[in-house]
Amino acid sequence: MTEQFPDKNMISRPVSLKRVLITLVALAGVFLLLYAATFKDLFQTWSTEEDYSHGFLIIPVSLYLVWRRKDELLKQPFHPNKWGIPILAVWAALYFLGYAGDISTFVTYSMIVLILGTVITIAGNAIAKLVLFPILFLFFMLPIPSEIYTMLTNPLKLIATNASVWVLNLLNVPVYQEGNLMHLPHYSMQVVVACSGIRSLISVVALALLMGYVLFKSNVKRSILFLFSLPISILGNILRITVTGLLAYHVSSEMAEGYSHTLAGLVTFTISFIVLFLGVYLIQWIAPEKG
Repeated sequence: MTEQFPDKNMISRPVSLKRVLITLVALAGVFLLLYAATFKDLFQTWSTEEDYSHGFLIIPVSLYLVWRRKDELLKQPFHPNKWGIPILAVWAALYFLGYAGDISTFVTYSMIVLILGTVITIAGNAIAKLVLFPILFLFFMLPIPSEIYTMLTNPLKLIATNASVWVLNLLNVPVYQEGNLMHLPHYSMQVVVACSGIRSLISVVALALLMGYVLFKSNVKRSILFLFSLPISILGNILRITVTGLLAYHVSSEMAEGYSHTLAGLVTFTISFIVLFLGVYLIQWIAPEKG
């Protein structure tokens, strides 16, 4: 009985860095041709809308997350997987329906679907698993669909207004609430969409997911940090509105606007970041990472 050896051409081998770079450059060229107009619109959004100004950071961060795992990735053999084809079919539907129906949300979100489907189809599940988080993290650079945006901002505005009025009353500041409008002596302030806290919510949640991915190996710990970030971002916005009300009442109405208003936002975000970092240490203290 003769011993049979597998065809050497059928053996999966780790891929060289040169081949990976050539493949990436070719795919990036096709990607840019498909989405040049979309990125132009995204740059405009990131530049003009404060809620999405963080968009400039998302792609560099995602690329860094892939780069830090380059040694693991280069050890993985390419195993093309046909199950990536249905994902590419979903991409095609989103992309062409988006352009045909002038639905920008379909086109922008199809970018992520295209990247994921391409990785699974060409490289296989093992590599896709290693880069799954950096790919999904790209969603943070995309504008939230208007319907979902409204669904989020309306309750957030009401929560922020109610809580801020309660705290101001607790601090003996006379304030009268009328919907999202807060009337103080000689000054009225409205909690508009920009003050809903959606900006801090997106930023803090993105930061929590990033920190969880980098610092923890356990998905349970990552989920706890994510859930912890939700009240932190909401409380941070309440603190900002409350501080603005205190400045308007005790100092002057001018202090509640312009530079002081922006500074208050930066300070509260910094506080939210510090609290989030303390949350990381608390989780590590309760359940230290093994290995």
